Amino acid sequence: MIRHFHSARKAKGMVKYISIFKLKPGYDPHESYQIWMNEHVPYVKKVMSPELTGYVVGRVVHDMTKGEKFFGSVQLSFQSLDDAKKAWNRMLDNPPDELYKRITDIRRVIIDETDVFR
Repeated sequence: MIRHFHSARKAKGMVKYISIFKLKPGYDPHESYQIWMNEHVPYVKKVMSPELTGYVVGRVVHDMTKGEKFFGSVQLSFQSLDDAKKAWNRMLDNPPDELYKRITDIRRVIIDETDVFR
């Protein structure tokens, strides 16, 4: 069950919502990907704006986890934890779209990002 965020704690710097998920059995992966790109992405942008500052999707092409068959991942960027919570709560207040009905086993986290590549 999805729950609304209630904490008022603020993160410093850029925060990202990251999720990875599976496709429910019986759904065509190609058709589901088209729905993801053409319907779900614009829906998320509309509902989570203006707090949403970045949006990256990834379709799994090779799963390195034994026994797991993940379909995709999402990375949403926000300026603060409060912004992420505000946008996410607004998303929860809207009805689920077609892609959301097709996915399962969703793993979600919000991270405080630190770029260590430099």
